[in-house]
Amino acid sequence: MQTKERNVASFEHTIRSRYSCRDFSPQTVPRALLDRLLRAAQGITHADGKRSVPSASSLYSLKLLAIAGRIRGLDAAAYIFDPESCRLETYLDHDVRYALQHAALEEQPWIGQAAGIITICADMGAATQTFADQPPYGSRGQRYAWIEAGAAAQNIQLQATAEELGSVLVAGFRDEATAEALVLEAPITPLIHLCFGWPAAKQ
Repeated sequence: MQTKERNVASFEHTIRSRYSCRDFSPQTVPRALLDRLLRAAQGITHADGKRSVPSASSLYSLKLLAIAGRIRGLDAAAYIFDPESCRLETYLDHDVRYALQHAALEEQPWIGQAAGIITICADMGAATQTFADQPPYGSRGQRYAWIEAGAAAQNIQLQATAEELGSVLVAGFRDEATAEALVLEAPITPLIHLCFGWPAAKQ
């Protein structure tokens, strides 16, 4: 019982400690921490293939891109996360943080300053078609995809907080410019960036 109470207290502390960090240190982040953030967002947690966040009809339309800038053990590049194997596969062989910063609405320097970024994308075509018979027709599936993306983003931020990493959710970006920077083709759509790194105060 005491262990359960400690776990509950620890989780409550993590929730209270979460905040949006927009000033990152130049320190590198270990690859193992990035792996844990990705598993928190889309890791398989059950033998039947269920993942760490709910997905309507278990569609799992989300796609995670890990943009490495200062990740120890990874070249500065963009990678695709495979939930089945928990492996990263090289997607773009260059650092796209500053291209994403340029595609943002207004000035958001923390995008380029972050040690890494997890960009949550979704296959909006699959989401739309799968739930085409549910009203409002043509948009119910997209609503489900946004809900799933929000759950994944929250998991990432809570895991980052538990690791004492700073993180900030960014949704203010120009969709077409962001898709171009990430070489995404419709119907794969960028929804959210999670920028992360050690808070500047921890230098």
